[in-house]
Amino acid sequence: MALEIRELKKTYNDTESQSDFSVYLDFEIGDGETLALVGPSGSGKTTAINLISGLAAPELGKVIIDGEDVSRLPSWRRNISLVFQDLALFPHLNVGGNIAYSLFIRHVPKKERRRIVEETLNTVRLPGFASRRIHTLSGGERQRVALARALAPSPRALLLDEPFSSLDLPLRKEMRQEFLEIRSRSKAPCIFVTHDREEAVMLGDKVALMMDGRIVEFGTGRDLFLEPKTEFAARFFGAGIVLPQAAVQNVLQDAPLGNKYFIPHDAISLREPSVPGWKALSAHCISTYFNGPNMVVKLSLPDSKASEIENSFEIIAEPRLRPPKPGCILPVWVEQSLIRFVK
Repeated sequence: MALEIRELKKTYNDTESQSDFSVYLDFEIGDGETLALVGPSGSGKTTAINLISGLAAPELGKVIIDGEDVSRLPSWRRNISLVFQDLALFPHLNVGGNIAYSLFIRHVPKKERRRIVEETLNTVRLPGFASRRIHTLSGGERQRVALARALAPSPRALLLDEPFSSLDLPLRKEMRQEFLEIRSRSKAPCIFVTHDREEAVMLGDKVALMMDGRIVEFGTGRDLFLEPKTEFAARFFGAGIVLPQAAVQNVLQDAPLGNKYFIPHDAISLREPSVPGWKALSAHCISTYFNGPNMVVKLSLPDSKASEIENSFEIIAEPRLRPPKPGCILPVWVEQSLIRFVK
């Protein structure tokens, strides 16, 4: 079963800015795959979910599930499950009632509803919770009930709109692991919307990065993280630094030609490597600080032709390395083969 989004477009008029904002989507998700749709606030992620689920009507384009065009069907007839950011659990129903709600609407017999509720609660590791009231649940338990409700009708596609955004960091990390386990038990194609780059790379078989209503890069999380094609992706995922050609052209003659260079963090070192292929840049140390597991050193390339803002950057150094003194000049070693040109 595949989910195909073909030239789906929606334009909104922003009365405050007196300009139009449009969302355009064209991609495909395979059977059992999860696409992480990631991007900053206002990039169009939630609009994309609304268009695919049928909560918003597109101007043109198609939503195709397993070869069937469902674009003209109302949302309730598409059999697409949607988990909202605020979960939208019904407070007047118990856990079992929440999970069985869509089955009740579909006139599934009571005995069968009970079987599905019990089976789905086992899937999300909440056995025996059917009679529990929603207000008695913890944040993580509510997340799992919302997932159980989405999985109960055996949806043809599963859409999640930043479901973990309200959780604190430790619980959020726990839910990511649980989602991967729960997700593996469903073959429905899935779109997971998030603004968290770590979450996107971890949960998505493929990752789509959105900006201004468009997907600017599409690929595996590893590819977008380590070999981005655009400056926006390089800065968003933060797996390295971006420098203008003017900042490094006098030292890195073998680097690819282009206006901007992406240098991943593992291709930068304050220690001289023992293997060939590395060249040194002379840099001024501006400051250092610890972020927990690493030491971060802020540097600048004062002899470059780039602007002061463009030639300043931060690198991740070994935590036990002696911090360089602010104002000193030090060599920064760069592995040329890992440098990538970005647009």
